[in-house]
Amino acid sequence: MSRRRKNRLRRLFFKTLFITMAILIALMLAAYGVFAYLLGGLNRTTLDESKLSVTAGLSQNGKITNIALFGLDSRNHDYEGRSDAIMVASVNGKTGKIKLVSIARDTYVNVPGYGETKINHAYAYGGAELAIQTINENFNLDITDYAAVNFDSLADVIDAMGGIDLEVTEEERYQINAYLLEGEPLRESGMVHLNGPQAVSYARIRKIDSDTMRTERQRKVLECLFEKAKNISPLEYPSYIRKFAPMIETSLTNEEILELVSVGANPNLTLEQGAFPNDYIQSTGQTIGGVWYYVYDIDQAADMLHEFIYNDVPFEYYGLTEEEIAALESGGTSEGTEGENVE
Repeated sequence: MSRRRKNRLRRLFFKTLFITMAILIALMLAAYGVFAYLLGGLNRTTLDESKLSVTAGLSQNGKITNIALFGLDSRNHDYEGRSDAIMVASVNGKTGKIKLVSIARDTYVNVPGYGETKINHAYAYGGAELAIQTINENFNLDITDYAAVNFDSLADVIDAMGGIDLEVTEEERYQINAYLLEGEPLRESGMVHLNGPQAVSYARIRKIDSDTMRTERQRKVLECLFEKAKNISPLEYPSYIRKFAPMIETSLTNEEILELVSVGANPNLTLEQGAFPNDYIQSTGQTIGGVWYYVYDIDQAADMLHEFIYNDVPFEYYGLTEEEIAALESGGTSEGTEGENVE
């Protein structure tokens, strides 16, 4: 082959490569533009990371991202008030595993600048920024972002997803109807279909048992939504994104949301849940200064949370030897694994 022909082929190759890359870049920009349009309705906020008391060195090369989730007891679609639901969502970009841990709103902690009080007061005192700082300082975490939804919006989300199916006791049915803000009352117990307002009322039940059960109900509602979301056709994603975006307040950027969305495409996507307090940490209900609190060892809780998030150790295995874990998995028992949980 002549040198002239070789040069011509080389130029053709590079020209074709350049055109192909230009087309790919154009398609990527167009796709991002559509994505940005879909998320245009999000209520965006910016946090001052220097005020969040971020614990350094936890990210494991960026594989694990911790995000604070807040359910607010505000109405009329505003984002002020106390955080009635507080959760830490831990997303593992490598394994596709999501871990969701509730923190009881009555948990007795130190809120920076305000002293010892309920953890849910932090949001009312200083918004998401102070609420995240409180979680980071007490549980030694590295949260820099959050998403918040008020309970009016949560009802709209559930309705948009077609409602959820849950097992409801007769006591729970009565409480759902007693505190239902709008819509039809629930007329049956057992396995029932709940619309948005009914599901929100279910998630707020507390009087018949405890705040621990309340957080469990909240996670059940989210788990139902998680399972429904996994079955949504990709063709329906745009309509859902446009519908839900205005209902959410978040500090996440479009790029960060894209990274989280990519985790959702993992075929091994799973959801694991936990809560504080739990059966594996000693806790008591105490009245301090005329106010009732959940009191437990926050340092121990922080260690349990780290083991769960970073070392994949379930709460029920925390502090156990390999032999004790093997005994539990084989159906045996291990003495001293459960702490008291006194109301």
